[in-house]
Amino acid sequence: MLTQHVRRIILCFLLAAGAVSAQSAPLAFEVATVKPSAPLDPAMLRGGKGHIGTRIDAARVDIGTATLFRLICTAYRLKPYQLSAPDWIKNATFDIQAKIPDGVGADKVPEMLQTLLVDRFGLKLHHDSKEQSVYALVVLPGGAKMEHSAPEPPAAPPAAGTPPPMEMAVPTIQGDVKLSRGEKGITVEMPGGEIAGKIRVTPPAPNNKGMPMRIHLESSGTTMKTFAEMLSVGVVDRPVVDKTGLTGAYEVAIDLSEDDAMNAAKAAVMNGPMGALVNIMPPPGLSDPSGSALSSSLRNLGLKLEPTRLPLDLLVVDHIEKTPTEN
Repeated sequence: MLTQHVRRIILCFLLAAGAVSAQSAPLAFEVATVKPSAPLDPAMLRGGKGHIGTRIDAARVDIGTATLFRLICTAYRLKPYQLSAPDWIKNATFDIQAKIPDGVGADKVPEMLQTLLVDRFGLKLHHDSKEQSVYALVVLPGGAKMEHSAPEPPAAPPAAGTPPPMEMAVPTIQGDVKLSRGEKGITVEMPGGEIAGKIRVTPPAPNNKGMPMRIHLESSGTTMKTFAEMLSVGVVDRPVVDKTGLTGAYEVAIDLSEDDAMNAAKAAVMNGPMGALVNIMPPPGLSDPSGSALSSSLRNLGLKLEPTRLPLDLLVVDHIEKTPTEN
């Protein structure tokens, strides 16, 4: 018979082994339902009734009409240009409803999505590095002409009789994207993902002289890495890599032509939580930025985009099933 001391040692060993096993187990949803999305109905979308986008509360995740491409990008926190995959996954859309385990934060949803994609779709990936055509964001010989951002002062109380600003929040896996409309335009505050920070969009003023309209974007507290990512997400026709060598946060303002802004909006929709709209929207007509309103804006900041080729890290999809395993 084992002595009491030996039994205690064995019990402690088994408990420690179980703890290590639990720590090494991949994060996963407690339960998840995956099914193909219903075809998009433009009439329902116009009425705000389409099941599109992501809703997250403390315990549940509801993802509607998400392409496999977007799900993989979200799960592995990738920019769209960082994923190499078959074209069909940009059109295959699914609805996912899942329960977050007790004690696990919503910030771990991407890791749980990774497990779901492996378990239900048989996803297999590998890392690679491939030379691609990119734009290098560089400083002009005269130096940068941007101001460092100061801490944002507290908002002044509205004047008496001023109507409250129009505000709304769009839930995403990274957190709520907050939109508000004030006298100076529309402010978009993003918690993470492709672009983090606060951007103010000023719509074009009425122009009676036949001149092309422009849309003005201001971003406060912006690092050059974030600025490069901003330009990469639909504003120009290839990824932008920060090669400025600048550190710190800056006040950045750029102008986009009406066509540039429309292309950026289309690309943001196609690559974002509502990527399924790619099937009913014309593709963005992205173009070379040289000679554009954007190029002029960059020169005013002491910056420019140089076409070049650089190796970029990629995740490559080796295998993925078109149909998930049964719920």
